[in-house]
Amino acid sequence: MPSFYEFFAGGGMANAGLGPKWDCLLANDIDSMKADVYCANWGREHFLELDINLVEPADLPGKADLAWASFPCQDLSLAGNYQGIGHRSDLRQTRSGTFWPFWDLMTRLKNEDRGPPLIVLENVCGALTSNGGRDFVRISECLSVADYRFGALVIDAKHFLPQSRPRLFFLGISSHLCIPHETLSNAPISPWHSPALVKAQSLLSHQAKQNWAWWNLPCPPMMTTRFVDLIEDDPIGCD
Repeated sequence: MPSFYEFFAGGGMANAGLGPKWDCLLANDIDSMKADVYCANWGREHFLELDINLVEPADLPGKADLAWASFPCQDLSLAGNYQGIGHRSDLRQTRSGTFWPFWDLMTRLKNEDRGPPLIVLENVCGALTSNGGRDFVRISECLSVADYRFGALVIDAKHFLPQSRPRLFFLGISSHLCIPHETLSNAPISPWHSPALVKAQSLLSHQAKQNWAWWNLPCPPMMTTRFVDLIEDDPIGCD
């Protein structure tokens, strides 16, 4: 059974999405309310309630196949005035800047020969443009230097549910793994690679572009359900 670490775990939505065929070795979050929700959903035995800055490689059991990180989005959006992720050396860490201790942890695992061969980063689409695209470049450079073949996708929930909720996903795959040809595209494809994503990718260094992949996902199914179709005209059980 493949295994994973879930960072900034919240209520465990990555766990829910991956399903029972994946084994969570460790989930981490600092928020006690989120921790309670996670543990109610998935159990407490593999949950670590701790600031990501304080998590050590020794806290992570085994060698996971995947590390998933939905690091805080506030500073990559209007809510945080687009302050971004900052620099690794910044003394005053933004909330979104917690990407850096997460990445340092991945680097230290790699040095122990325990680096996850798959890494997924999820955040808001503001990560494409914050700080003039420099945040996107910094994240991309991290994946590239760590020898991952990587790319990004913009996936909107509207393709699957009657709700629009676009999110940016980075997917990094160790260069030592064989990537099936059909999962790659020679060029951006709609709807997964938005104009904003294409523009952000153009800012990458030559080396990062060499490691970049335009991931090829199947076309989403045609949505036939509208939000109005789910609303009850005469709700039952409401006071």
